Amino acid sequence: MEQTISIEVEVDSLELEFNQNIIGNISFVVDYHRYFPDEGWSDFVVIILSWWIKSFKGLLVSSIGRTFKFDFMDGTPIILGKKVCPSRIELSFEFDKGKRVLEFTAICKLEELGNSLLTASKKVLRAVERNKWSSEEIAELKDLTLSLERYFQSN
Repeated sequence: MEQTISIEVEVDSLELEFNQNIIGNISFVVDYHRYFPDEGWSDFVVIILSWWIKSFKGLLVSSIGRTFKFDFMDGTPIILGKKVCPSRIELSFEFDKGKRVLEFTAICKLEELGNSLLTASKKVLRAVERNKWSSEEIAELKDLTLSLERYFQSN
């Protein structure tokens, strides 16, 4: 059964730390109610969105059966995305505390995940711009977001 997938970022939670990293609340949400790792999970939003876009782009061009990681900064929760057909992926939501513990899986549309990544990244970049924050990580996220946006415009 196909499930909905989204990436939620709480823009009001974004903060610039002394080391120029932006932290804030970010989660994957399955079927509008199942949050992973947790609702209100705080992480390095700009860095992990960049990682996730790279993983998503890998899924786009990969062959069926290939798996890509959607990591969080501390490495404990992990999401593995496996392409199961040209337009669908299976996401495995796991906690990795010495050994992997599978929480649940979801089958979703590849395009839906990409659109959600694009929406979340653009939302973060608008907040970054409003606050006049800048860093190498922000510049990388801007480039990756623009690349993803152009991909969707051309397809």
